[in-house]
Amino acid sequence: MMARTHIIKLKLLSLIWVLISFSGCSKQYPVNIPFVSFDYTINILDPAYVNLQAVGGSVFIDGGSRGIIIYRVSIEQFNAYERHCTYDTDNACGKVSFDSIGIVLVDDDCSGSGCGSKFNIIDGSVSNSPATYPLIQYTTSFDGMSMLRVYNL
Repeated sequence: MMARTHIIKLKLLSLIWVLISFSGCSKQYPVNIPFVSFDYTINILDPAYVNLQAVGGSVFIDGGSRGIIIYRVSIEQFNAYERHCTYDTDNACGKVSFDSIGIVLVDDDCSGSGCGSKFNIIDGSVSNSPATYPLIQYTTSFDGMSMLRVYNL
C-alpha cells in the first residue's frame, strides 16, 4: 500500500513538472519568432552606452533574433525588447525602431513601408495593429551603479 501511494505521488509530481515546463515557453514567444538565447552584461558608463545614463535613454544592441533595444524606464528600471516585429514574423525585414518622435516603436521593414504596427516603449504592448502580440521582453538586472545584465536564459 505504501509503495503504491509513493508511485502515485511521483506520477502526480511528474505531471505537474511537465505542465509547468510547457506553460512557460508558449507565453513568451509568438509563433515563428525563433528563440535565441542571450546573456549580456554592459557597463552603462561605457561611452557606447552613454544614452542609458539618463531616464528615457535607449540603445540598440546586437543579439536575439533581429537585435535588442534597451530602454531606461526609471533610475532603477531598464526594459529590453526583441526588435523582431510580432506581426508577419516571416518577413525577413520586419524589425522595430523608434518613430520620428522617439517615444513609440514602429515596424520599419527594410523597404520602408512596414506593416504599421506600433509598440509602447514602456511595456512592449501593441499600441497600433495589425500586430496582436507584444514585443518579446528580455529580463534585465541592474546593480544600481553601472552594470546592467540583459538575458533570457
